[in-house]
Amino acid sequence: MTEKAIGDLDLPPVVSGLITKLATVSTSVDPSRSRHTGSRGAWIPIDSFAPFAEGQSVTERSDGFLYLATGVSTELADRAADLRALITAYAQRVATRRPELAELARWQRVSPSALRHRYNDLHVQAIRELMAEDPLIDIVIEPFTTVLDEHFEGLSPALDEQLELRRRMRRACADEFVALYGESAHTQMGFAAVPTNPRSTRMLVDFGTFMTVALKRRDPDLLPIYAEWVTRFEKRKVKEHSSTSTRIRKPAT
Repeated sequence: MTEKAIGDLDLPPVVSGLITKLATVSTSVDPSRSRHTGSRGAWIPIDSFAPFAEGQSVTERSDGFLYLATGVSTELADRAADLRALITAYAQRVATRRPELAELARWQRVSPSALRHRYNDLHVQAIRELMAEDPLIDIVIEPFTTVLDEHFEGLSPALDEQLELRRRMRRACADEFVALYGESAHTQMGFAAVPTNPRSTRMLVDFGTFMTVALKRRDPDLLPIYAEWVTRFEKRKVKEHSSTSTRIRKPAT
């Protein structure tokens, strides 16, 4: 889509930017790539480099290619579902100038009445939050499976500023985790979540009181900011979706 076409649709830059980033994927399954390449490189599950029972990593196994290819297909399916929910919810419930909904349904191979089952109220809330003057990233991320911190980079000054604060908070958690449990605790204790990795723990509110303790000890200036974010998240209007969205389109019968 050209910039002129986006302008004619009055699509907000933050929405078009997020759509563009979600639509940019790689299907590479090159096992030599780093596990931290994120959406810009091969997609590899967080715990795929954890040793198997016999001490091998997934890249050392003869069937490792099949596992990595399966991981890519799963990522693509989840990314497609998120992208479809984002576009459909925006078009049907948020946009002031809607695209032709019958045409949107045709491109999804469903009837116009079925569009409502492509998203839920949490998606609508997330899009409206994204379009706010000072959006809270956790509220935007909540209903999606594949949206990460990196997808907000460059979308707006407010989001970039918040991303830097989120990076500082993650570092504080990681430092506190290492201080308490040691450098190798992640693999020894079998934890899949790494505090500094937005792919493993996407929402900061999921850190709970551990984040509070870590910030008190390591970056106290961020403590009131985190507390405000938690309060904002808890006060969000929609906390459970009121409709069921279809993750993967069923073939026509």
